[in-house]
Amino acid sequence: MKFNVKPRILGSLVIASIAALPSVAVAQLEEIVVTAQKREQGVNDVGITVNAFDAQQLEAYGVQRPNDLEALVPGLTITNDQPAGVPVFTIRGVGFQNFSAGSSSTVGLYLDETNIPYSVLIGNALYDIERVEVLKGPQGDLYGRNTTAGQINFVSKKPTEQFAAGIDLSYGRFDTLDTVAYVSGPISESVKGRIAASYLRSGEGWQQSLSRSGDELGELDEFGIRGLLDFQLSESADLLLNVHYYSNQSENMAGTTLADFTFGALGPLATSDDNPEAADWTADHRPENDNNSVGLSARLNWEFADGITLTSISAWDDFERNDLYDTSGIPQTDADSTNKTDISVFSQELRFEWTGIDDWYVLAGLFYSNDEIDEDYLLENGGGILGLALGLDGLSTRWKQDSDSVAVFGHAEWQFAEQYRLTLGARYTQEERDWRGCTFDSGDGTLANLWNFILTPFLLIPAGAPDPGMLLPGECGVYDDIPSSPTFGQFAVYSQTIDTNKAMGKITLDYSPNDDVLLYGTVSSGFKSGGFNGAAVQTHQGLIAYKPEELLSFEAGIKSTLLDNRLQLNAAAFHYSYDDKQQGTVAVTPVGNIVVAVTNIPESEITGAEVESRWQLADGLIWDVGVAYLDTEIKRYQQVDAVNSVWPTIVTFDASGEPLDNSPEWQANSTLTFITPITSSLDLLIGGDITYKGDSVTVNQTIEGYTLYNARLGVSDNEGRWSLMAWGRNITDEYYYHSESISNCCSIRLNGQPEMYGVTFSYNWQ
Repeated sequence: MKFNVKPRILGSLVIASIAALPSVAVAQLEEIVVTAQKREQGVNDVGITVNAFDAQQLEAYGVQRPNDLEALVPGLTITNDQPAGVPVFTIRGVGFQNFSAGSSSTVGLYLDETNIPYSVLIGNALYDIERVEVLKGPQGDLYGRNTTAGQINFVSKKPTEQFAAGIDLSYGRFDTLDTVAYVSGPISESVKGRIAASYLRSGEGWQQSLSRSGDELGELDEFGIRGLLDFQLSESADLLLNVHYYSNQSENMAGTTLADFTFGALGPLATSDDNPEAADWTADHRPENDNNSVGLSARLNWEFADGITLTSISAWDDFERNDLYDTSGIPQTDADSTNKTDISVFSQELRFEWTGIDDWYVLAGLFYSNDEIDEDYLLENGGGILGLALGLDGLSTRWKQDSDSVAVFGHAEWQFAEQYRLTLGARYTQEERDWRGCTFDSGDGTLANLWNFILTPFLLIPAGAPDPGMLLPGECGVYDDIPSSPTFGQFAVYSQTIDTNKAMGKITLDYSPNDDVLLYGTVSSGFKSGGFNGAAVQTHQGLIAYKPEELLSFEAGIKSTLLDNRLQLNAAAFHYSYDDKQQGTVAVTPVGNIVVAVTNIPESEITGAEVESRWQLADGLIWDVGVAYLDTEIKRYQQVDAVNSVWPTIVTFDASGEPLDNSPEWQANSTLTFITPITSSLDLLIGGDITYKGDSVTVNQTIEGYTLYNARLGVSDNEGRWSLMAWGRNITDEYYYHSESISNCCSIRLNGQPEMYGVTFSYNWQ
């Protein structure tokens, strides 16, 4: 289904609807309180673009995973380049399409003010959640890490003064059971505690093998637990401890090939267009997860002087995985990858807040982090094209990355007149990232044979370069083709250290003509540090670090509360100047132009606008609407021509005028929720959602737009103790896909899930 939004028509409809609304007494909207600027404020009192959803909204909308937020937030897309366990978050066209575990996201991810530096660590953060905040635009003057795109804050529910407990039980299609339970309350006069757990399992997979009737993939097995202890150390100091654990033993999804074809001994390979459940994988090499993470954090708040508060946040997380992914979508072992990854993250943040100065709010902070990543990325091709045609079976890419970051940041707000507020922000970051790694022959000698008997004598050795000699099984098989390198002309481990020293700033002017309207304008800058390509490559040129990216943002917006606090209508327009955007591409290699590389787009621009409203149409009837328009354009970029390039000759073409990845021109969502009493003690809930996402591109592949419909019908007691809800997602069984990519053999898609339905029962003891 195609859906075209015309701004003029949309505006006319909104104005006409407001004018036609009967003038009757209707309950007012409840304001959501956020901590986007490190202190509690009403969401419409914050002079930045922020989308916030409280626990009731998240439950009503059926949000269960971070990926579900895409349907609620205009301008947010969440995709996956390949089925490699790394979600890609993009806000307003600012994102980084890369599946390496060592790639830091352009979107900052936080759980209870603790930074999640790599999106592979996100796991299941959305259980027992009080609120989710999505901030848009460069960030860095208030938070631990700097980002170019924006930020998503997950705020968990905290220990309560009184005893409380509850459980949510959901059962749905594919024999899926989703359970969340919590217990909270006082432990002593000065200590409160809360423990929450989440368990998700399914007995059936939702994907069906094209080559083996009855073989299913997609069974789920996830478990998470979070414990919080809140210590009231004194009248002016408190300490919150957070201990959490997450385990994922689910099956991974597989890709779907785009065409029927036959390749030698591979035999016929089939696909099924517009069937979301159609996919394929190797029968004895099933895609599956085996990952665990554990972490703890401590947040100390101490008001050691009148109006001056010290906040200290110490956090440590450790993540381990041994996951198998099928990136080819065929029933043979072709580009099957096993990622053995160990990530250890430590961070320390110190903030000082001054609130006792008339007309001023001042925050100053220090941030330090150390991240260590070890990965062994095994790529197996024995039954696929590279294995059959070139005898290339297994490649083991082993690398280690160490990162240290130190930053100082500050934020000051000055209410210099009754209706005006000036905000200044600044940050300086010094970062060092060290990378060392190589792609090794996995021990079977196939990579060594390829270099020794096919490539080395005829193609590889450039004029004047020394003979690299014979490569032995198990040795590093990446050729140093950088003339200035001390190991030029040899097969050698690649190592490089990059330093980033960058400053960013922000200036915002707020104007409030009355208590119901806020106008704001912001000029801000942001940056994201450079990094390294963690994929299997053949030469050192493919491992050279990509550069930092920088973004300059101009934004103006309005936040308004209308119709006697029954309508919240917000809008924003923005323009980004984007330099050196980090971008996935392909490397031109002796065995073909399918090797993943990372580069920078020198210049690009983004212009857009967003409108969102929340309207209390009548008692119990709320209508939420969000619309985002985005125009992204590459201004200067010589892109590798993968079709016409033949190693070692690289052909490029001018890609100026092309859009950026994951940047649909239009996104829209609409939710209608109606809650009404049906007896003296029971309430009825009826809800429905429509989500539209327009066409976009991902690494030069077009992703077709789609429209999804969700529905809910439930009953609850009016005291909030229990509820029973039936729900359906993608109720029209719309075919859609999140990404399209090229593997060794073919192009594949990662399909979205088909129609899902089920029931949820919730009960709370208080």
